[in-house]
Amino acid sequence: MAFVNASKSEQNDPQARQANTIRQYQDTAYSSQNFPPQKPRREQGFLRRIMTSGKPFPFSQTTDSITIYGLDDLAPSEMAEGERGSKPMYWTETQLIGESLSGWSQLYVLIVGIAKMCLMGLLPLLYVIFLLMWWGGDLGWDDTYSDIFLGLTLYATLPCLIIHLHSRILNAGCVFVAPFLRAKRVFELNRTSGMVTLFKKNKPFLTHPFIEFDCVLMSSPTQQGFLNYSLTLIHRYQNYSVGVPISGSMGANHKVIEYHRFWNMVQRYMDISQPLPDILVLEPARQRDPTTIAYDKEHNRNPRYWRDMTDKEFKQKMDEIEKAQKNTPVTGKPIDIFEASNTTVNKKHNRNKKK
Repeated sequence: MAFVNASKSEQNDPQARQANTIRQYQDTAYSSQNFPPQKPRREQGFLRRIMTSGKPFPFSQTTDSITIYGLDDLAPSEMAEGERGSKPMYWTETQLIGESLSGWSQLYVLIVGIAKMCLMGLLPLLYVIFLLMWWGGDLGWDDTYSDIFLGLTLYATLPCLIIHLHSRILNAGCVFVAPFLRAKRVFELNRTSGMVTLFKKNKPFLTHPFIEFDCVLMSSPTQQGFLNYSLTLIHRYQNYSVGVPISGSMGANHKVIEYHRFWNMVQRYMDISQPLPDILVLEPARQRDPTTIAYDKEHNRNPRYWRDMTDKEFKQKMDEIEKAQKNTPVTGKPIDIFEASNTTVNKKHNRNKKK
């Protein structure tokens, strides 16, 4: 089912606009309570055995467990700025989008970092030194001082200010000021359709149902002897040479249990029989997801629980969650996706009885 823009009458009617924003699930959406049994895995080739040589994470019932890594990068104050602006969120009630920086973007980030460092430290220091030399010197304000001051301002301070201002405009969501800096889309997990899409050169490369993927924790050693991790979805029935790297937002060097928690969050997000994960970035989306709307109404959840916190309160809450989760299960009971769910079996049984 395609989502279309609201008509002019709906845009003028708040109630119609609110109803129009509630998403409807497609028949292909994933539900842990109702899914068809999956076919057994095919014989694996050499390349696929290498790709799946990591630690497999099975499908399971989900819990409230979350990983705070990556989520604590977004504070309530930043969330408020994002809601006021036009910049779309990477995680909504319909899709979780993974993106990566292009080569130009990486260079731009480096230049912006240097400019900010100059504005915050180096340039003010140079101005102070320059003024002290002029004030403590025997000579007055002559052409030499004028040339130094003018050169420092025109060729250092002004360019740094322009770069910093440009980055602030870009961060506000005005991507049109630098179209060559657009991030490259890597993957998309769609809750409403139940589909997983991998992109190459910003174009879909593969698209399959979520339940057809095996989740594998891949690891690789660094030069320092540590392990870098990547949680990857690998299609069970096609011998693709690549997988879908879904854990980029949380980083590559955390404890293995944190990747279990991230997989728990992803499963809960894709499972339309469960409410959305209760996290800050998804809080505005809760009022537009049918299952979550019913859950929040039943549990009388404050719709602005996370967003009304101060940044300090939010950090404290993240720390509390991290400590509390040490004694709670990471995931629920495993789900055998190669056997039909109880709901599916009951439907088939009822159809047979009618016959």
